[in-house]
Amino acid sequence: MDALTFPCDVCGRQYQHGPHRYEGHKLHAYDMMVCDTCYKANWDGWGPMLEPLVIKRLEAKGIPVPARNSKGWIPRGG
Repeated sequence: MDALTFPCDVCGRQYQHGPHRYEGHKLHAYDMMVCDTCYKANWDGWGPMLEPLVIKRLEAKGIPVPARNSKGWIPRGG
């Protein structure tokens, strides 16, 4: 059976998400699927390198940018 792969909505990297391997995470508040790397590396908020990509995705979906956390970053969401 071929692996089911999908692009991360933030970094674009392909990740596997299907039988026996689930490397994607649904961010319900942002209506996005992100790879394990983006999810784990941004536990404390979206860093400056990825923030423009996250904001672009939110704007495209008509989702308001949430209030920033104590670090001044957009929360990762869940």
